[in-house]
Amino acid sequence: IEAARRVLVDLGQVLGSFEDCLVVVGGWVPDLLMEKAEEAHVGSIDVDLALDAEKLADGRYAELLKTLLNTRRYKQAEEPFKLYADVDLEDGLLPVRVDVDFLKSPDAKTKKNKPTFTNNFRPLDANGCSAAFENPELVVITGKMIKGKTNQVQFLVASIADFLIMKSYALANRDKPKDAYDICFCLDNYPGGRNKLAANWKKRAGKKDVIKAIAILKEKFASVDSYGPGQVVEFYNSANAEEQKRQARRAFELVQEFLKRVR
Repeated sequence: IEAARRVLVDLGQVLGSFEDCLVVVGGWVPDLLMEKAEEAHVGSIDVDLALDAEKLADGRYAELLKTLLNTRRYKQAEEPFKLYADVDLEDGLLPVRVDVDFLKSPDAKTKKNKPTFTNNFRPLDANGCSAAFENPELVVITGKMIKGKTNQVQFLVASIADFLIMKSYALANRDKPKDAYDICFCLDNYPGGRNKLAANWKKRAGKKDVIKAIAILKEKFASVDSYGPGQVVEFYNSANAEEQKRQARRAFELVQEFLKRVR
């Protein structure tokens, strides 16, 4: 987690000229926007960035990639949407590999880009990703960079309401217990309360992404024994059966209360 945070700060410096085209999504969102939560968020072991394809026309994709590779701290991974950096925490252990995933909305218009992307770099089409650009918040981040120097940078970060939409899509499209944990963490700890989050979704109830996200949460948290609560239990990995029941019940009730307020 420390290594991933260093990469996040590092990216904020290296990609400063692309600030208007990038939004932090994924597991760092709750950590960055809910620092004062009573229960600390676990953070993330990678970095996810949503790209605004329409603002990256006229060769700016290639420029972004070149900017990162020229630092020699970032390398291309096997997947075309992923770069990675090896972070030496100077703790006597081997460097930690941190992946950086670049995502975009499948509906993004990219006709101005010819070629659309570089030969070996193609952001991943992620359903629900368009929500990241609805109402991102500008956040100042202070911390160490990859080489250990302390720095202060700023990033656009997806709002919690929009993050919940993206996480709902993720819950439907992969098997990663942290997705359900992130959803329940936000519902349980959001500073404005679930009423405020629900009101945000309710205002956009007719939008395709919100309709889909509601349907996913209904399905995955239909009962205490459903997939969503089970994923939360799996994430916490408690050996205590009573604690597992409590976690599942809490997850179910959080989502059901939120959906009721949205309706």
